[in-house]
Amino acid sequence: MRMSYVRLLADDYEACFRFYADVLKFPVLRGSEETRYAEFEVGSETLLALNQREVVAEALGTDAEDPHLPRQDRIAVIFEVEDVDAKAAELIEAGVPMVSPAKEWTAWGIRAAHFRDPDGYLLEINQQVPVGAAPPIKRSLAAYDH
Repeated sequence: MRMSYVRLLADDYEACFRFYADVLKFPVLRGSEETRYAEFEVGSETLLALNQREVVAEALGTDAEDPHLPRQDRIAVIFEVEDVDAKAAELIEAGVPMVSPAKEWTAWGIRAAHFRDPDGYLLEINQQVPVGAAPPIKRSLAAYDH
């Protein structure tokens, strides 16, 4: 398992995009101020991703009030694995709380599952899967846009 992204889930996506792109001057690898998802080069193999918070909540069905979460998710840590189903079974066996079972996100070229760590942080495990003739989007759920 390899950490591939830290994904910030922003309330004000446009302002955050401008901050990371214009103020911190991180090169934009994917996305724009309008896309609700972007990836930034931050000088390491692990990338910084920015996502509109409500889009992620809707995609995972976590927008309902959860007594274990004081607010909707603010950050997700993304891990690339060789076999999502095997790793998900391992995590379930270890008692890690599941948010979303393993499924294919064909538009983004990945199979992913979502879990929570002991403090409630959102974790994603994913693996690349072929997507017809479209070029695969590397390592994340991309925009979650439907």
